Amino acid sequence: MAFLKNLFGGSSKKRSSGEEGPGSQKQQKQRYDAAMEFLELFQEKTPLLNGRPHAGTVMSIPARWAGTSLFRVINKKEVDPGVVVLSEEVNTAYPQLLNLFAYYCKQSGIDVMAKPLVTEFPEEDKPLMDLAQIQEAYQVEYNEIMKKHGLDYLEGARAGIIICSMVFNYHCVSNKDIDPYIATGIVAMGVVEGAKTSPVPLGARAASGGDSNVDQAAGLIKTIAESSISGSGTRLVLGEQDAAVQDALDNGGKFILVHPEVASQLKNANVALFLIYETALMLELQNKIDQVDFVGINVDKTLQEWSGKSSKYTPVHVRLMLWLQENADGYGYWQSGNSWKLK
Repeated sequence: MAFLKNLFGGSSKKRSSGEEGPGSQKQQKQRYDAAMEFLELFQEKTPLLNGRPHAGTVMSIPARWAGTSLFRVINKKEVDPGVVVLSEEVNTAYPQLLNLFAYYCKQSGIDVMAKPLVTEFPEEDKPLMDLAQIQEAYQVEYNEIMKKHGLDYLEGARAGIIICSMVFNYHCVSNKDIDPYIATGIVAMGVVEGAKTSPVPLGARAASGGDSNVDQAAGLIKTIAESSISGSGTRLVLGEQDAAVQDALDNGGKFILVHPEVASQLKNANVALFLIYETALMLELQNKIDQVDFVGINVDKTLQEWSGKSSKYTPVHVRLMLWLQENADGYGYWQSGNSWKLK
């Protein structure tokens, strides 16, 4: 996806010399250079839908990173990932990032503050990745690039806003594949979500400066996920482990079963078992299995019961259900009772 050349058109020279905003010209240039380096990497790892960048997801990624960086500025205590942490400092700080985003967008000719903030998004524009997925996929590279350019977490948050304005220009001004006010809403909600939610740990790679650990871990997770898919047929059966396996064996279908020894090793390595199930589910969706069935459980009732609760206490099969609720549409599936079916 070669969108970098079209991001600013003739205005890129002006930007590289230092856009207006907080800090010295040196800081402004550091933020811009860091943003451009991350975009170079991001274009190789951009989430696609039907072979094209999905605008809502693309807009949400740097927004959530700006918010997550702000969280790390303000919150110094250790909190479990996914826990919402409310503070007056965040309420004061994140509007400044949104004002900075509005300033950059106005330079592109769009006053994003001219209409009320959009908070309900059309299904086709909703981000396809949740906050934890974005953090796991990009946080190591993002933080390494910020550190390389001498930026702390606050400056990293501002660099994230520059990235937001760049992809806004591409998707809203150049390509016009998402309404600018919907895009602004996605950015605003992403910043707020990141700023108020405890992130997943940065991990060993960020601390040690290694380049291959995360890629190796991702490859290992995929390998384990592939080997954990058993059975055959055109349906994937999910639910409490024993019930799901028995239903698949009795009525035909695939199921996910991680060998107990492998699960123990993952726990010792501090790798969440959910990542295996999530990856296995995504593999089946990518391969267009006909449907995903939940057995022994009422999906609508369970979604209502567990929505908004910390993932720390949520059973794996319920987390998969919540994940499908947020992401299935992007893979071409719709909910029908206790199942998600291919459109």
